[in-house]
Amino acid sequence: MKHTRTGVRTLTTLLLAALLAAAGAAPAAARAALPDATDAAFADDCLRAHNEYRARHGVPALALDPAAQEYARSRAARLSTFERLSGGHAGLDPAYGENQSWFASTAPDRAGCRRAVDAWYAQAGAYDYTRPGFSAATGLFTQVVWKSSTRLGCARAHGRGDTWYETYVVCDYGPPGNVSPQYAENVLPPLR
Repeated sequence: MKHTRTGVRTLTTLLLAALLAAAGAAPAAARAALPDATDAAFADDCLRAHNEYRARHGVPALALDPAAQEYARSRAARLSTFERLSGGHAGLDPAYGENQSWFASTAPDRAGCRRAVDAWYAQAGAYDYTRPGFSAATGLFTQVVWKSSTRLGCARAHGRGDTWYETYVVCDYGPPGNVSPQYAENVLPPLR
């Protein structure tokens, strides 16, 4: 089998990318960050939406945390340098749990936090309380209602992307949720 320089370079690049991804290394940013679009109304919307869902499960309300809020701003900016959510959780501070959402539209409207939290909570229907534990299909929901999380910071980056108007919503939680084997005591069934 004959390898061309381009083919070897491409194979080497793919292998390096796979190794970096496996090691949890952050992918290179693809573009400039979108502007911060976080304001007090957005933060209040985030807190209210989270705490309404948490009340359904009989867990304590979250409190807005200025440090988590600033961290979420930096995470939203970083995440917006990638296409969609391709930046993932690379570089996440282990002191936080994190949920992310991406919205795109042909109109310049910014997505609100309630829309993101509603989408995360929608995973609740797939959670099996008789077999508590992590699942990619329910991990966003379990972080929203994680009993031991007490602090919340959320942020939004919004602007014109390459094709769409894009909104990135990031919420960071402290202490983080989705910690095995603590699901049974932290993800409680709804009260009603």
